[in-house]
Amino acid sequence: MKVSVVVPTYNEEEYIERTLKALRNVGAHEIIVVDGGSDDRTLEIANKYADILESSSSYDSPAKARNVGIRLSTGDLVAFIDADTVVSTSWLDAIIDCFSRKTEVIGATGPAYPLERESLLIAPYIFSYDILVRLTLMVGRPHFLGFNCVYRRDFLESVSGFDENLRVSEDALLSMKALAYGKLAFLKGMSVYTSARRLKNRGYIESIFFLFYNGPAVVFLGKPFDYYPRSSRELRSR
Repeated sequence: MKVSVVVPTYNEEEYIERTLKALRNVGAHEIIVVDGGSDDRTLEIANKYADILESSSSYDSPAKARNVGIRLSTGDLVAFIDADTVVSTSWLDAIIDCFSRKTEVIGATGPAYPLERESLLIAPYIFSYDILVRLTLMVGRPHFLGFNCVYRRDFLESVSGFDENLRVSEDALLSMKALAYGKLAFLKGMSVYTSARRLKNRGYIESIFFLFYNGPAVVFLGKPFDYYPRSSRELRSR
């Protein structure tokens, strides 16, 4: 079973090497970097690790970049990792074990922990990226996030991937759509470490508002909050 990993990027020279090196270290079968037109060293660094590297300023959102990655990939499974997210040593094995044994599972995710070594971040991460994700899956309204998820290729192709008309929460809405096609799984071993930079950039007050307004809007109404990113960088590399 071959796993392709799609990594959308935009000016990620600070994080991208650690992300791609971790994927190489766990034995990722195919790494595809889809860049939104970076003007820093992102492409230079990515070229050392990626099997496929594609760059264009037209890939100006994570949804567009991920969909390009799907089309370029060749794996039975297509996983998605953000440029500031580092996979754990058990990440790939957890995916292969689940999908090879459970043919009814078409998508999966796992817990996320803070990449930064700050103890104050641990509890919010466990609540947001472990407990809440499990709860949404239990109530049949899964909220899988694009920085750590994997789907079978045939499902992604059947729904044309992520909705490029959405500015935010296209990842969660894709996971909700997936339930009509098969089962989803939360895999403890599919854990990652992801940066808290967005939390810090937005500020804690705005982030809490976004979590408790946008989250329920997506989960229960299927419609994300009409959220405008502060910059093209946040739009491209969320």
